[in-house]
Amino acid sequence: MATSPDSLTFSEAIDFYRQKIRLPSSGWTDIWQEQHSQAFVVAGAAKDALVEDLYNAIRQAKEAGGFAEFQKAFPQIVGKYGWAHNGTPGWRSKIIYDTNVTQAYHAGREKQMQAVKHLRPYGLYRHTSTEHPRLHHLAWNGLILPLDDPWWDTHSPQNGWRCKCKKYSLSRVEAEREWKKKGRSGPDEAPAIEWEERVVGKNGSNPRTVRVPKGVDPGFAYSPGKAWLEPNTLPPLQGYDAVLKERKTPWPTSFTPPALPAPTVVPRAALLPAGTPPEVAVTDFLDVFGATMDQGAAFTDATGSTLAITKALFQDGAGDFKWLAAPGKVRRLESINLLAMTLIEPDEIWWAWVPDHQEKGDWRLKRRYLKAFQIEGTDEYGYAVFEWGSTGWTGATTFMGTQKSPEDRAAYFDKQRMGRLVFKK
Repeated sequence: MATSPDSLTFSEAIDFYRQKIRLPSSGWTDIWQEQHSQAFVVAGAAKDALVEDLYNAIRQAKEAGGFAEFQKAFPQIVGKYGWAHNGTPGWRSKIIYDTNVTQAYHAGREKQMQAVKHLRPYGLYRHTSTEHPRLHHLAWNGLILPLDDPWWDTHSPQNGWRCKCKKYSLSRVEAEREWKKKGRSGPDEAPAIEWEERVVGKNGSNPRTVRVPKGVDPGFAYSPGKAWLEPNTLPPLQGYDAVLKERKTPWPTSFTPPALPAPTVVPRAALLPAGTPPEVAVTDFLDVFGATMDQGAAFTDATGSTLAITKALFQDGAGDFKWLAAPGKVRRLESINLLAMTLIEPDEIWWAWVPDHQEKGDWRLKRRYLKAFQIEGTDEYGYAVFEWGSTGWTGATTFMGTQKSPEDRAAYFDKQRMGRLVFKK
């Protein structure tokens, strides 16, 4: 188990830090709360290489001499890129290091606590700062609540800049011992949450009005561990889009778009005849995965994600397949076997965040499978897109006719790329 945020030697904390996407930002409000569990950002560090160097410096420091090591590296990195950061070097380096390392510590501890929740089902809030204590945090000291209590969703440490509070898990016996000390026979009641609106980032590139619980600094009203363990419910990293817009380029400065994949040559017979009944086309698709109209199958893609292949993918709300034969869907139906090939052997897989219209305010991850094709014996080039989300799939295959220019092909294929590249053949 972990002993100190600064040492950060346990694997769960290290895993949390390593999985972060390095993103430039124009200000600290570009991404918000839970998004920080998936991304490493430093407010105002808008160059990819600068962000990468700061990320590596923190990683190397916590594996060696701690903050003192990072403090020595910080001015060298700043000078290398001519970064005009806010605050003195000593103060800014301390904030950057402490916040990232402490949140990684808490995320790692949360993962440990969730793994043994059946044995240690309670959480204990412990205020550890003795110098200039925050009165709200001090009032929460000793609070014992079930680990699943919603109060932890907004009050799991760290609860503000330089906050040193911690959360521990307790067994039933340990919790009862603490309750008796306070003259209680069961868990405490979660404190009522008083909300207030705060304007943050007034002088930055992305000011916003946020709603936060009293006693918690804006930007800290979330559980870093829960956000890490439940990544598919997080908002997309929209702040990165703002940075790219400022640069007037579709890609990060350190990212080279993948080369156009060589098209897979297929016989024209791979396309189903026009007028094929939807039920026949769906049967063909299911058969490729070992599924039938009566029995589904589990398929694991190239990234290790498991998808359920059933006829329900192709049915509308009434359970019909007729929509597949509707105007505008015909080419999709004819190319259904190419969509199966795209899912099984994609050229690329991209993950992108999209709004969940069924759950207002939530976001879901969509998996986007891409594959380039060419009809055998012709110059007819096309691509297939198979997109998988929480509400099922959408697929489309487009053939563009003869394309003489490789640049034309690349431009068409490039338009299908969105989100984050997670697999390339």
